[in-house]
Amino acid sequence: MIEPIKQDMRVAIEALKRDNLDLVNIIGNRIATDSMLIKRNDLILMGFLCKEVSVDTRRVKEITEKNLMRCKDAGRKFLEGLLSLLEDKIENKDIWEKYQNYEKEVRKYLSGDIESSIYKENPDFTKQTRAMLLEHLNENKRLLIKSGNRLVEGVASEISRVINTYGFYPEDLVFYLVMKVFSSYYNYFIHDYHLEEREEEKANKEKEINLYTDNIYKLFSVESNLNLEDLYEESGNILGELGTKWREYFINFGEIRMMMEGREIELPPEAKKEIEEGIAEVFERKIKEGK
Repeated sequence: MIEPIKQDMRVAIEALKRDNLDLVNIIGNRIATDSMLIKRNDLILMGFLCKEVSVDTRRVKEITEKNLMRCKDAGRKFLEGLLSLLEDKIENKDIWEKYQNYEKEVRKYLSGDIESSIYKENPDFTKQTRAMLLEHLNENKRLLIKSGNRLVEGVASEISRVINTYGFYPEDLVFYLVMKVFSSYYNYFIHDYHLEEREEEKANKEKEINLYTDNIYKLFSVESNLNLEDLYEESGNILGELGTKWREYFINFGEIRMMMEGREIELPPEAKKEIEEGIAEVFERKIKEGK
């Protein structure tokens, strides 16, 4: 049953060679869905790593094409390494170690000349940033049921930036990917939450999102005392569960970007009030002017 995943990965490798980055990203989605279909949630992680290769290569292409071939070569070797692991029994540690080696190589190409000439390696700063972002997420989780918030996306974006700039410890990279998968799930969750009209169901969904946030906090807090291999295993469980829910949401709702583009923009009450007052002033002025 694992053969479809191997074929997916071979397509991603060939697409990367041909500079078809959209297809590389699509294959990442397929790997996640096919993993869910064959009840191998542990392989959903590989789908997200495939998507990361697409994102990284696209970013390098935008910065400067002089490093594009090196980046693509690093991505190809990484995907080939993941393909070599695709057997019935896969150790999470092996996947994460290959990801770390890939990230160490590719992050050299993710900064422009000015940045790379000034910023110095400082993984301790990344570690501190991770701790701050984790606390920020926990302290502001009340926002997670409010429309228009970008909390999960913001945390994932900030830890990504700092990793690319200053380097990382393995735990930082795990935290980034957990938040990235959490963000993919959350974008659908919040859409579904605000579609729900039954208060009981809304309350259940609030419990769900709080549970995931609490589990992530416990996983990465200083009190967790997990060794690295246990962190790989526990994070793999969270990634598999969030990834499964993400693909189920996709089956239910389709592409999230198209949903967002088709949705009316919801303005905050303050903005609505200002607009209404502005319109009222215009009408009042026109009446006074006899127009």
